[in-house]
Amino acid sequence: MVGIATQESAPGYMDADYYYASGLRIATTGTWSEPFIWNYLNDPQGLPHPSFSYWMPLAGIISAFGIKLSGLNNFWGARIGFFLIAGFLAPLTSYLAYTFTPSKWAAILAAGLSLFSGFYFAYLPTTETFAVNMVLGCIFFLLVLRMQQDYERYSKDSEFHQNELSISKGRLLSPPWIYIGLGLICGMMYMTRVDGVVWFGLGVAVVILQWVSGKNIEFRESRISNGLFRILLPLALLIIPFILIVSPWFIRNLDSFGTIFAPGSGRALWLTSYDEIFAYPATNLTYERWLNSGVFGLLRDRGWALGLNTLTLFAVQGAVILLPLTLVGFWTNRNDWRVLLGICGWLATFLVMTLIFPFQGARGGFFHAGAGFQPLFWALVPAGLLIITNWVAVKRTWDASRALKMFAVGTVIVIFIMTAFVTRQRLLGSGQTGSAWGSTEFSYQEVDSFLENNGVSAEAVVMVNNPPGYYAMTGRQSIVIPHGDLQSALLAGRKFQASYLILDKNYPQGLEEIYQNPGNYPGLQHLQTINQMQIYFIEQ
Repeated sequence: MVGIATQESAPGYMDADYYYASGLRIATTGTWSEPFIWNYLNDPQGLPHPSFSYWMPLAGIISAFGIKLSGLNNFWGARIGFFLIAGFLAPLTSYLAYTFTPSKWAAILAAGLSLFSGFYFAYLPTTETFAVNMVLGCIFFLLVLRMQQDYERYSKDSEFHQNELSISKGRLLSPPWIYIGLGLICGMMYMTRVDGVVWFGLGVAVVILQWVSGKNIEFRESRISNGLFRILLPLALLIIPFILIVSPWFIRNLDSFGTIFAPGSGRALWLTSYDEIFAYPATNLTYERWLNSGVFGLLRDRGWALGLNTLTLFAVQGAVILLPLTLVGFWTNRNDWRVLLGICGWLATFLVMTLIFPFQGARGGFFHAGAGFQPLFWALVPAGLLIITNWVAVKRTWDASRALKMFAVGTVIVIFIMTAFVTRQRLLGSGQTGSAWGSTEFSYQEVDSFLENNGVSAEAVVMVNNPPGYYAMTGRQSIVIPHGDLQSALLAGRKFQASYLILDKNYPQGLEEIYQNPGNYPGLQHLQTINQMQIYFIEQ
């Protein structure tokens, strides 16, 4: 992973740029504000404005931690925390697989799948949520395993084991630290991504599941009802740590926005196209407007999202060849609580990212949100491979043990080749249509050098496609080019006192004319073209 990190000299795309820029801002200034605007959903009034009004803050905090720890105010410093977290992924996934298939080969196979993680591999060394979600997801499922084992242990002989339960444990099926740990993990999942609320729901569900399953276990020494006590106390031990993790964030939001939830995601419910996430003014994104787009249009959008999210399941999460093995592993272990919760959580995430947030889900949201379930997928591959190999061995009269090892090695080799191909494409781009990793960010540095050499003040605000990336690479205040035509861009530019418009090849469709045919237009003066970027001066 460190080798790949050396090839990624910049975060690479807006999400990672955002967490890096935010962490840099927190570490160097100690403030939770952003000198850039990447969407207008929360009606920002100027620069800087409160940070994390759309995305959650944990990845930014980890970036800031790495910068503070290392003393490096750069991208390498920001990635230290992510390197440390990603280092736990392989051993945790390996152990998780061993709990399903207690064999050394199974643990090695799962570790290999997590090391060569297909589409995820290129994103693990950057300032992103993938490694965080994966590691937290691993720990969550291991805690669920302990809760199931505790239930099974006491259900086998409750009269024998009841003497082992101390008064301090309150005669609970699991020690208090299990529920507390579950609450902390759920809190961190939510602080990583807002869809982490699904994991909190899974945490509550497993506590209820353990209680329902263990209702008939009697403890003769118990002075308190076996009913409500054994559900209310575990729920309290889960919910209180969760609240302790998220409450500082809610208090901050209340102080900054007047509500406990950051306001940026509310209007995102009413998009009729992905690009509207950048609409200005965002007050136009209303329920009435969304409803007026028509039932056919709403169903069409969700059908489109269904297709792309299903493709993500097949190609990314299932890595094509792993999906059948994973499904067999799920079926074989269908009575395992982790499998039940994993299916429910994944399905809830899939439905949210298809039906409620179709544009965000299809354009990367489901790819991100599904990362927490990915270690469970990898851990179940050996279980599926074992069943399929044994079945084929009987039909073909093979040596099952030898065939199993051969198929396990072959699986890792195929995934390694796929990972190498996909990662190379991510890093180097794809021919005429793709760009090398971080190329846009480095072009921003050239553009800003041009502005500085022409006497532009460091306080001047620019309008660009990727404001977090521009700020991260240059330190200059920036706002996003809004969705729409030239008048929308000029309206936003004048509102936030942007002096320069910088168009790259990912321009809004309404600005195609001024990108393809650079020149002077009403309100704009063309200055220069640098690396296929058009630089315009905005007349105030």
